[in-house]
Order: sequence, then structure tokens, then C-alpha cells
Amino acid sequence: MARRRAGGAGARKGGVAPPLTHGNCSFGRSAFGYLLSGGDDVDEHGIAGRIDDTFAALPSVRIVAVDADPGRTVPRPSSAPSPLVEAPRYEGRFERDWAIGSFSAFVHDLARVPLGAVAVAPAVEDEVLSDRDAAEDAAPPSASEARHRFPRGALVGNFLHDQLEWLATQRFMLSSDASRDQLMRRCDRQGWGPRAADVVSWMSEVVCTPLRPVGVALNGLSTILSEMEFWFPSEGMDARFVDALCREHLLDEHERPALPERTLRGMLKGFTDLVFEHDGRYWVLDYKSNALGADDAAYTHEALASSMAAHRYDVQATIYLLALHRLLRQRLGDRYEPERQLGGALFLFIRGMQGTAGGCYAVE
Repeated sequence: MARRRAGGAGARKGGVAPPLTHGNCSFGRSAFGYLLSGGDDVDEHGIAGRIDDTFAALPSVRIVAVDADPGRTVPRPSSAPSPLVEAPRYEGRFERDWAIGSFSAFVHDLARVPLGAVAVAPAVEDEVLSDRDAAEDAAPPSASEARHRFPRGALVGNFLHDQLEWLATQRFMLSSDASRDQLMRRCDRQGWGPRAADVVSWMSEVVCTPLRPVGVALNGLSTILSEMEFWFPSEGMDARFVDALCREHLLDEHERPALPERTLRGMLKGFTDLVFEHDGRYWVLDYKSNALGADDAAYTHEALASSMAAHRYDVQATIYLLALHRLLRQRLGDRYEPERQLGGALFLFIRGMQGTAGGCYAVE
């Protein structure tokens, strides 16, 4: 039997390892030794006795002594080991500048770029949530119209966008008592119960007012797609090139802040608020709840254009129209004629529905 070095612990008994007192034999620690000894220490001389005592009386058990050194075969390799070779060097390269971008990636940090000669009334951005927008911005308390007395800010913009997204699933029908009650319940569930009546009044105006460039209201559209998601590759899309392209073709001569210098490599993604077809032309539409002033007089065509320039919505229009163009080219194939079928991008400033521009700015 194998022996333990001096100082080792003996077999456990009752959860405690007693000291070995007979030659430091470790047989009692084995499963068979524990079966024979019950956890008591046993030396190599007592093993045979324990075996005899336990099994001698059993006729079915025969105890046979074996040679101290039974025969065994030592394994030998059939051939010489292969020589060691130098490990190959990994030469793979990763595109560490690959990323998923969006319109927000183009205009990120735009607020820190000096506007220079851009003349625009102070506006509350409805899409980018900042610390300043975490709380509701005050609206003129004396305004008689719901659209002007409603609170302002990014959180408000998100809430209003959510209601318009839901209305799109209802085909913008808000004339029945049932639809109005459902909208009021949505307001209540989202913490806007005290202003639910204002929301219903305002949204009823938004869905019923004709969109100036197309001559039909939202509730008169027959073919709509809400929240269309798009992805397409952007192989080294340079913000400076996009900036120059937009300045050349969009917003006439309106001054606008330069896009922060960056190059997008990877994928460009986004969601269009609404895609619709009317009279054979396809359009993208984006809701804007930006506040440009205290009343309808603040929402002139020039004011909308200045807001478009200040926030670089011309870039947003370019990206969204490119996504729609690629979709139509894929779906319509040879039947697609961009000059005839690609309408443009509409930006619907919902606080200015009764302004001189009807709240619409079209990029065609």
C-alpha cells in the first residue's frame, strides 16, 4: 500500500480527520479501505486481517495473494515525435472605424458649432434630448390654441410623436367618439391626462389640415407606411461632401452651420416617421414639434426654412430620400422613374398648422 508523508492527516471519521498512528498508511482513505475500517485508521499490516475478518466467512468470496510486482506493459511511441515548429503570426486586420451611423451621427455636436450669420428664432429641438430639455419648457399661458399653449421640449416632442405614430395605425381617423376616447386614454396612461383635451383638439387639427405641397390631409391619404426602418452601407461617407451637396441643392441660399467633420464607414440606419403615396408620387414625412414662436404669425415659410437650416434638416431629408429612392428602385425595378415618382420630403411643423405656410416645408 502507498504511504503518506509524515505529518499528513488520517482518514475522516464523523467529519473529522483523525491523526494517523500506524505508519502513515493511507489505505483507510480509499473507498475500499473506508468500507473495511469504517473510517478507523489501519496500517499496512492490519489490512490483511481486516480483509480476512470481513470476507473469510463468505463462501462466495475468495481471497488470493498476488505477486508484489504484477506484469505490466510499458507504452512506447511508435515513431519519433515531430519537431517543434514556430507558431504562425496572426496577420488579420480589423476595421476599427466601422460603425452604425444615422442622421444624428452627422449632426452630433452641431449645437457647439457657431451659427455665424444664421438668423433663426430661438427654437426648442424636439428630437435630441439634452439636460435643458429634461424639464418642460414654459409655453405662453395666455395662448388660446392648444398647439401654442402646450409645453415644449424633447420629452414633449417624443410624447406627441408617439401619438402621431399611433394615429397612423388608425389611418389618422380621429372623427369618432371612440377614437377620441382612445386617444384621451393614451394620454392618461402616459401621464398627460390633464392635457388630454388639448391633445385631442390639436391632433384633430393636424390630421385634418391639408398638406400644402400635395393638397390632401393626413386622414385623406390612402397608401401609408409608418416608421419605415432602413439600412444601407456607407463606405466612407464624408460629412463635408454631404454638406456641400446639400448647400448646393437644398434650402436655396440659407446660411447654415457646417457639419462637424467626420467620415461614416459601416452602415447608415434610420426610421422615417411616414412614407406615403399620392397621385403616383412617393413622399417621406417627418413630424416636428419645434416651437418657433408664441403664435401662428411665427410660422412663416421663411421661419420654417431658417429652422430647417439651423438644425440641418436638409441633411435628414437627403438621407431619408436616398433610403426611399433605393427602396422604390428595388421594389419597382424597371418601372421606377425617379423624376416622375419620387415626390420629396415633407417636414410638418405641427405647431404651425395655421401659419401662412400651413406648417409644411417641402424638400423636392
